[in-house]
Amino acid sequence: MAKPRKRRPGREKLPAPVLIGGLVGLVLIGIGLIALTAQRGTDVSALPYPDIPRVSTAEAYQQQQAGTAVLVDVREGQFYQESRAAGAISVPEEELLARLDELPADKTLILY
Repeated sequence: MAKPRKRRPGREKLPAPVLIGGLVGLVLIGIGLIALTAQRGTDVSALPYPDIPRVSTAEAYQQQQAGTAVLVDVREGQFYQESRAAGAISVPEEELLARLDELPADKTLILY
């Protein structure tokens, strides 16, 4: 018959509610940090091509639904196949200039 293991002093397990509470606390801190970062906004001058206008996802959706804009996914084909915005067309970035005539000239082009 095996001997029961003796616990060393100071090595007791923490109760489950304490562990769960700690994890929840860490998650809440992470969410708070993300929210604070999002509130600061993006410094457009730090982005590539700062002179190109940017729109929010809500604005892009509204323009697409109104028929005044077309979403153009400029990522590689495999990423387009894995996930894309509804109604977006695929024109990989390296093909964009060569295929510009395929895109509607009378609508706003929203590239992502």
